[in-house]
Amino acid sequence: MQHILKHGTGRVSFRRAYPAALRPYIAGEPMQLKVSLGMEGSPGFLSRYEEAAGQYRDTVAMAQRKASGAFDPLDSATIAYLAETFRVQLLQADDDARWDTEERELYRSVTQDLERQGVPAVATWKGREAQRFTDKARARLAETLPLYRGLKGAGDLDGIMVVWMEDALDLIEGLGLAVAPDALAPFKLLCRALNDAAISAGDAMLRRLEGLEVPTPEVPPALAVRPEPVPIAEVVPTVPLLATFDSYAKAQGMTPGVRDEWRNYVRLLIEFLGHDDAAKLTATDLMGWRDKLLTEPSRHGAVRKPITVRDKYIVTVKAMLAWAVEERKLPENVAIGVKVRVPREAKLRESAFTPDEARAILAATLVPAGSRMAPGHALARRWIPWLCAYSGARVNEISQLRKEDVQFVDGVWVLRITPEAGTVKSKAARLVPLHSHIIEQGFLSVVQRRAAGPLFFDRSRTRVQSESNRHFKKVGERLAAWVRADVGITDPSLQPNHGWRHLFKALSYEAEIEERMADAIQGHAPTTTGRSYGSPSVLAKAEAIEKLPRFVVAGS
Repeated sequence: MQHILKHGTGRVSFRRAYPAALRPYIAGEPMQLKVSLGMEGSPGFLSRYEEAAGQYRDTVAMAQRKASGAFDPLDSATIAYLAETFRVQLLQADDDARWDTEERELYRSVTQDLERQGVPAVATWKGREAQRFTDKARARLAETLPLYRGLKGAGDLDGIMVVWMEDALDLIEGLGLAVAPDALAPFKLLCRALNDAAISAGDAMLRRLEGLEVPTPEVPPALAVRPEPVPIAEVVPTVPLLATFDSYAKAQGMTPGVRDEWRNYVRLLIEFLGHDDAAKLTATDLMGWRDKLLTEPSRHGAVRKPITVRDKYIVTVKAMLAWAVEERKLPENVAIGVKVRVPREAKLRESAFTPDEARAILAATLVPAGSRMAPGHALARRWIPWLCAYSGARVNEISQLRKEDVQFVDGVWVLRITPEAGTVKSKAARLVPLHSHIIEQGFLSVVQRRAAGPLFFDRSRTRVQSESNRHFKKVGERLAAWVRADVGITDPSLQPNHGWRHLFKALSYEAEIEERMADAIQGHAPTTTGRSYGSPSVLAKAEAIEKLPRFVVAGS
């Protein structure tokens, strides 16, 4: 069974996208057909599936007729056929309402019982029900027939169009006909013929209410001559995965580094699929890719962790497909139900540096750099750990600082962390006051001696010129390697750069710095809507930072 979508509740639905070339010719929901099939294996499940598949085929066939221009002629013979069919349908509906099979049998049995008891049938409850039906039918005809006759008598063709246009369209669709959309003049004649048919049927219904025998005529035979449609290949349009991702990344304003990283995940998916078409992608494909990612070694030789597969690879595809659905490029996001089970790992330590680890790193920054070390890298090793320790900033936010980002604001020396310099996760600039301990160590004089531009790297030393080749990221990577190899902090559960961010949060708590203040300094998003209104001043943040205990390191 194809085109089946299984939901987490156990229910199943039929989902199939309509070909893009035919969607302009499909009314209602032109992207796809969605039909609930109930619980899988429930009574009638197969018949509901077949009915949905048949509905799809009929809709596509009708759209193909319209798209190919193989329209049915709305000539006098066709109009007469449609009008007579409509009149028969009205009379048949009236007949069904009057002589419902179960109701008729009940009426006959009750009437016979009462007649055997000598009670006239007209006095029975069934007789009263029949009278109510008659009264309602008379009232309905008394309202509609004068309207139809009035429109005909006045020659009000526009009024007739208003009354009968929807019925005419439903009748054409229901009989499997395709009429040219610009056939306005014959369409008006069809509406006029339906008005006449309604008057004729209404008169017959009145005679029936008088007790006269007015049989329902046979449905007229179908029209013999109909043009053959020119078949249109049922091809679901190609939705290239890479091109879709590029459009998504542009719409999201994604930073070059994240864009290139996520794009590589999409490229790996394409290699696994063997094609570059999101329209062909299924949940089964993604589950197979997930399993492959979890078992094969990465380019570094280690097996990927489940949390990496979930939060990087699958999340990337899921977010991209969600955007494609919003933009009506795809009918559904097949990644929604794809799960990656992440077992809970034992947490053997806190994420922050211990006091000894922090002091070891800061002490190592005071060791003079070798003569062969680039000036920018030497400054990065000397100052970035201190700046992270007293600000709780992300290492890349510090490594991308420029000389012009060290400013004197409201009587306070601050670091201006801004997206203009590189990457800021929140995409919002913020001012972070410098701790007095950093100023006392001579940081400002170092900044003043530097040329305008980045403090900790030289753009001219970049070998590959690329928008995503951000040198400040290399600065952070070298610092992390230095902390591991030279300082000797090798605990795999500790992040050698991000540990400062966790330590700042812990120290701010001990120093009784308000959580909102600590979040504003570190660039964390407010935890509530109320906290997003207003922000602490530079002076308030400076006072908070000075509450932090100094890192006592010999020589600092």
